[in-house]
Amino acid sequence: MERCGRIFTPEQLQTIQSRVEKWKETDEMALLIFLLIKTRLKMKELLGWFNTDPEKRKEYLKDKPDWLGGYISAPKLFPKTHQAYLKQWKRVCRQWFGIHEATFEMVRRINRNDVFPNAASS
Repeated sequence: MERCGRIFTPEQLQTIQSRVEKWKETDEMALLIFLLIKTRLKMKELLGWFNTDPEKRKEYLKDKPDWLGGYISAPKLFPKTHQAYLKQWKRVCRQWFGIHEATFEMVRRINRNDVFPNAASS
């Protein structure tokens, strides 16, 4: 299957939304996908400055501190590498939907207003 342009179906997006909303407080992968959907940040930014700089993170989420709950001041949110999270994401999508080559770009291509009506516009 061609990688470029693939997206999740509306039903798959609803499944992703409900699961990441439910598990984001206790599962780092769910939190990562939640932030990927809710913010306009790219994976490189989420695992870069957003991950390692609590002050910049607080400033970026100043209107939405509840998105991270008690983790807003954590020194590092995501300890694994991009490759490790991608491998985990592919495994999750294979289990949930039978999709074998899922990417983070598939999440980023969604229309945020359809999934999260109050998604950040920054």
